[in-house]
Amino acid sequence: MAEVTPKTSAPKKTTARQTKADINAKAGGKAEPEKTAPKKSPAKPAAVKKTPVLQAPVEKMPVEKRIVDGEQRYRMIAEAAYFRAERCDFKSDPVRDWIEAERDIAILLGEDE
Repeated sequence: MAEVTPKTSAPKKTTARQTKADINAKAGGKAEPEKTAPKKSPAKPAAVKKTPVLQAPVEKMPVEKRIVDGEQRYRMIAEAAYFRAERCDFKSDPVRDWIEAERDIAILLGEDE
């Protein structure tokens, strides 16, 4: 006849809901009172420093003049007008997009003073 050895039980895993007191009580030990952190009052938000708002409009800011030839300037305006139209899903007036793009490029290049 084969010998039978008694099986030992594996230690049980604790779940997130079990506390130290529950585990000690099951093990036959003295239950310790559970320690909880004192409740803190809600913190007041720190005062946010307001940065001064730029007073001068972008058009009036001093800009260093840049020199580009006519073909480069034309391409820059065309690209700017395209992106303006794309923002409106190409439902805007192309002439208005071109004029506003010309103004933006003139400001960028320092020509509009």
